[in-house]
Amino acid sequence: MKIHGVRIYPKSVKTVPGRGAPMFVHGSLAEDRSDFDYIFRPLAGCWRNHFFVRDFAVSYANGGITDPIPGLRNSHGPDFYDADLKTQLLMICAEGFATWAPTFHSCEGAFLPLFREAPSFELLGRLFWDRDFVLSSDTWPSGMRSLLHNWDDMFWQLFSIENADIDLLIRSHSTDSKLKMFVVDLDREFPEPSNEDLAPAT
Repeated sequence: MKIHGVRIYPKSVKTVPGRGAPMFVHGSLAEDRSDFDYIFRPLAGCWRNHFFVRDFAVSYANGGITDPIPGLRNSHGPDFYDADLKTQLLMICAEGFATWAPTFHSCEGAFLPLFREAPSFELLGRLFWDRDFVLSSDTWPSGMRSLLHNWDDMFWQLFSIENADIDLLIRSHSTDSKLKMFVVDLDREFPEPSNEDLAPAT
């Protein structure tokens, strides 16, 4: 399967001597919204009727697990679709992107798959937690449209089976001096960057 990809460095970049890949210079793109929202908002309309998947944490009290699902249901409102304690994964409707994206920040990285239809938690458990599973163009799950990936708070990547999503994102930010964009290949640049020179996305 052909997977298309683009890497986005927010704010500004510099080249580290001896390494071809640019490195992120920290800074916020907008005071009142996350870099995540700033970058991916142009695609929100394409993702209607889709499902984002996120992990969540559980807490323990009095020797048992405090059920987080009521809190997740309350905080996400109508965008809450389903959650699973065993895998600690949450599915939310992509229609609510504009509601939660402005406050979504990733400190050390993020892994956000986007599915056309609600996937099984068994599949999601493998995708998120199975150490023997390696996501590649050959193992890309059926029904998964895209993957939004943040690496170590350095850059965001969008991988998608829809080349139109990549094109739209590039066109939307083509004159934006706050972003630098590069074409990336899933099998070479995920989950760790290759540190090889990348072609600018134009």
